[in-house]
Amino acid sequence: MPPRQSAKKRKAPDGNQSTLDSFRLGGVRAKAPATGATSSSAVPRASASKAPENKSVPKEPKTRANDSLNAASLLGSFRRQPLVDRIVIQQCQQDDSRPDVLPDDKIQASWKKLEALLNAILKGETPTSFQEAYRICQTMCLYNQAKFLHDNLKTTLDKHIHTEGEILSKAVDDEALFLDTLNTHWTKLDQQLATIRNIFMELDRRYVMRETEHASIVELGKTMFRKTIMEVPRIQARTVAQLLDLIKRHRDGETVDETLIKSMTQMLHDLSLYVDYFEPGFLTATDEYYAKEAEEKLRTLLPQAYLLHAEKRIREETARTLKYLQFCTKTPCAECVIRNLIHDQHESLLDRGFDNMMDDDDKEPLKILNDYLLEHHGRDRLRAAFGSYIKKRGLEMIKDPSKDNRMVPSLLAYKGRLDDVLDKVFRNNASFVNVLKESFEQFINTRNNKPAEQLAKFIDQKLRAQGKKQADDDLEATLDRVLVIFRFLQGKDTFEAFYKRYLAKRLLLNRSVAHDMEKSVLEKIKNECGPDFTKNLEGMFKDIEISLDLNNAFKESKEYADVSNQRSAFSVNVLAQAFWPTYSSSEVIMPQNVSNCSFFSFFLFMLTWVPFSQMVELQNAYEAFYKATHKGKRLTWRNALGTCTVKARFAQGLKELAVSQFQAVVLLLFNDADTLTYKEIATATNLDDKELRRIMVSLSRGESKALLKERQDAADIQDDEKFTFNAGLTSDKFRLRFNMLQQEQSPEENKDTQAKVLVNRQHQLEAAIVRIMKAKKTLTHAALVNELFQQLKFPLDATDIKKRIETLIDRDYLSRDPKDNSLYHYQS
Repeated sequence: MPPRQSAKKRKAPDGNQSTLDSFRLGGVRAKAPATGATSSSAVPRASASKAPENKSVPKEPKTRANDSLNAASLLGSFRRQPLVDRIVIQQCQQDDSRPDVLPDDKIQASWKKLEALLNAILKGETPTSFQEAYRICQTMCLYNQAKFLHDNLKTTLDKHIHTEGEILSKAVDDEALFLDTLNTHWTKLDQQLATIRNIFMELDRRYVMRETEHASIVELGKTMFRKTIMEVPRIQARTVAQLLDLIKRHRDGETVDETLIKSMTQMLHDLSLYVDYFEPGFLTATDEYYAKEAEEKLRTLLPQAYLLHAEKRIREETARTLKYLQFCTKTPCAECVIRNLIHDQHESLLDRGFDNMMDDDDKEPLKILNDYLLEHHGRDRLRAAFGSYIKKRGLEMIKDPSKDNRMVPSLLAYKGRLDDVLDKVFRNNASFVNVLKESFEQFINTRNNKPAEQLAKFIDQKLRAQGKKQADDDLEATLDRVLVIFRFLQGKDTFEAFYKRYLAKRLLLNRSVAHDMEKSVLEKIKNECGPDFTKNLEGMFKDIEISLDLNNAFKESKEYADVSNQRSAFSVNVLAQAFWPTYSSSEVIMPQNVSNCSFFSFFLFMLTWVPFSQMVELQNAYEAFYKATHKGKRLTWRNALGTCTVKARFAQGLKELAVSQFQAVVLLLFNDADTLTYKEIATATNLDDKELRRIMVSLSRGESKALLKERQDAADIQDDEKFTFNAGLTSDKFRLRFNMLQQEQSPEENKDTQAKVLVNRQHQLEAAIVRIMKAKKTLTHAALVNELFQQLKFPLDATDIKKRIETLIDRDYLSRDPKDNSLYHYQS
């Protein structure tokens, strides 16, 4: 066949040429032609003889077509050219000397050599003819003797393993050394099977993997070991029993051969006996062991110590599983230990120790209990215990009247501790957060209005001017915590009533730490309860700001200039009646030497005032000024919260006394007499008896006493009790404060506030009943009560609801159905 012509090619770069040119069939690599040279290759399709190596290749004559191709290559053709010049395919000659079948004598001779090698390996000797044995095995497999080879190999292994079985059967009775003996024989067999497989690799690939049920010769040997030795009941039972005994001793704290345990469990796993025979027994023994231990430890340990011990045991068992047991045992083993130590004992632990752990703030045991009850029904019991504890300890804080003064600080500390437990123990789990809210709200509202009153009082103490020593950030944080407690109150109207009264005194007596802080608290309450809740409180701040502008304008007015020669500095707060609390009226007789006062502050809010010469001029001047700028409005004077500074001369020297207006009235009486009886003072001032007694106590007790009481140690005041001006009063301070009594709420004021809250609630309840009935027209008693509970925010009592309904029926707002007394109709 003539050679096939090839097109002229451009020379490839040297870096690429060596890569593909080396892949040639039947000859050495030819040199690449020079750039632009032409070449041709004669490639025979089939040749019976080897082509001569040095045969020259005829050159292709240069033609116009070749020139065109060469030009195209030089001009940058992108057609990829092959890097191999030619491929020569040669036909191999058949070796006639190779026989088709191995003779029997050669097969037997080959097996004898292999058998001797096998016996040497199984006896623990170290043969040196591994390579020759491998070639013999390969040759026999190529001549279809794989089955013969497999059967003989299996027979040899079977004979050896039976011998091993006899040895191990005798060793079963030796409890001390049986596992060591078994481990030694198993380890040696495992290594021997690996060596045999390397020699019989060709048999493994050609026959064992394809024609038998075994994946390899190693698996064949292990299967024979399992059936011949490890499935013998006596050997199997002894192996498992001694393994479990070693593990028990390890749990008891003894030192054991962990490597031996690991080797034996790995053997059982390799023989497919671990899951079916060892693991069930192991889990049963584990269950019995820890059930017994739980019972013993509960009797001897406190719940806190027991939980720490349980956590230690669980970690030890997990580490033990990973160290010398199979990984598949880790989860069931851990579940078994947790069930016995935690799950089955959780009720006893909660009953005996939960409250103590909470009281001691012992978070670690609580965290352990919570973590291991995470996916268990016992977590419901844990939530119930948490809620029960919150209510139990909370009631102890608010039920005792003797602890009222410490109620709010105790609640704040208690809430902070519960939040810490919620975060670090329960990880702010939503269900536990809800339990805390519900339980806290339930116990804090069991004492009706007292927590709301104490909360308002606590805020008042923090916002008074004497609280300036507390940093602003600390004060802000404290108030934020207080408002968290405020959210749990159902009687927020009670809080609003008391807060309004305290706020009024702070504003009117100028005792607020800062108006910015006051407004910050007000804004937070507004965000919590809405603008309707705080509109009166906001109006109080607006009145104070307007009063300041009015006082400045009054001092620049003609009315003030006409009486400016008076020594008394006069300022007025004009208050809108709707925003401010009401105060009881008290007519007081002012002494004629009131001009000794250097400063007066009066508060206008419906007061009946007994005038006197010097003050009437200022009062009339202010009224004239106010009416000139505010047409149609009437001022009524009330001095219950009036304050002034009185200059008094004592033996130590001149001092200023900051007193209330009523205290000043009493003190000024002693300008004309050194000693007066209580009855004489009451007649001269016309003050209310309870109010006067409070004033006399405030002036005659404390570190600095302006008056000396006849019976100084007596708590009560008799009508003929004598009071003497304390001319010998000594103090390092120039300014002495006696008007703190004004800041405090009197018992009468508390009762009045609570009574007004009840009246307001009755009005709101009646209005809600009418509103609901007007919309529904007809409702049953149960449905009406349900609607009321949804609409009204303050706590309701069934008796109060019935009374209000009866009142509305009497006033013809509602009527009962003639046939059903529990059905109401709205009367339009």
